[in-house]
Amino acid sequence: MALLMFFAITFTPMLHGAPRVTACVPAIYVFGDSLADVGNNNHLEVAEINKANFPHNGVDFPDRVSTGRFSNGYNGIDFIAKKLGFERSPPPYLSLTNVTQMLIGVNFASGGSGVLDTTGPGTITFSAQIAYFGNVSRALAEQMGDELAKTRLSESLFLISTANNDMFAYYYATGAKNTTSNDHFISSLVDKFENHLQSLYQLGGRRFWIAGAGKIGCIPFLRSRSTSGGCVEELNEMARRFNEVAMPRLNQLSLQLEGMKYSYVRFKELTSACCGGGKYNGASQCTLNASYCSNRDEHYFWDWFHPTQAAYKLVAQVAYNGTKGISTPVNIKQLVQSQ
Repeated sequence: MALLMFFAITFTPMLHGAPRVTACVPAIYVFGDSLADVGNNNHLEVAEINKANFPHNGVDFPDRVSTGRFSNGYNGIDFIAKKLGFERSPPPYLSLTNVTQMLIGVNFASGGSGVLDTTGPGTITFSAQIAYFGNVSRALAEQMGDELAKTRLSESLFLISTANNDMFAYYYATGAKNTTSNDHFISSLVDKFENHLQSLYQLGGRRFWIAGAGKIGCIPFLRSRSTSGGCVEELNEMARRFNEVAMPRLNQLSLQLEGMKYSYVRFKELTSACCGGGKYNGASQCTLNASYCSNRDEHYFWDWFHPTQAAYKLVAQVAYNGTKGISTPVNIKQLVQSQ
């Protein structure tokens, strides 16, 4: 097995995503890419590769609904939300119709997006996701008053999954053969990511779980295109460098920004995809015409890029309860209990 690493840094009970019991945090706000998207891209004119609102996606979701999650069922954000006492992820921002729906959280993630605004044309960029959150923050202040809204946001949890798509784009543009150029790119990528975190902090965020660069060179999409079936080590090295550069920067940022806390977690695994076509089921997208496996809970990858519901559940368990050797400096449970 090889690795997919993850950076881990009650108002209307009938709402989608509303708590089943008393939640550990007032709300969760989600930012990032397809590992976190729960349907925002359904509302966008983007390439089919950046959409998942069609079969066989959602084959294991309640009523077999293709919600826009890049999974056979729930994704990792859903399982983290469940751990925190919610039914599942909060609703996608582009589906909201009133302010009340924002009270238990919002999911801003957009499949195909990245840290950089140039990544994922047509998707909701990270900058735009933060701007949308600014709208939510102001709406909450108008509804609750500045102080109550400020307290609510400071006690909420911010979940972020990003950076992988930026490295994909860089690799396909350059080949990632020059170590010096690669290091310069990674440094600038971490700079931009840090700026995004500072923006979220200025808007009220204090507690962050960050899912950063995974071992992206080993996804079925890339292995299916290798004559040996091996991983693309240039991409894996870039992911390793991103993590290496980002970790001390996160620690430094938490020392500079009063009240900022974060959790960082690693999770690792690799298999063939369950749904798709060709070698490792990674040569083509999971669509209605694709074949898909019956033993989905035994697979790590659902399609050529994304994990299965079973893998997402394991990620959430590790992120929530992981020991210090896995979750640093604290796990999610400790993060939300901290004062």
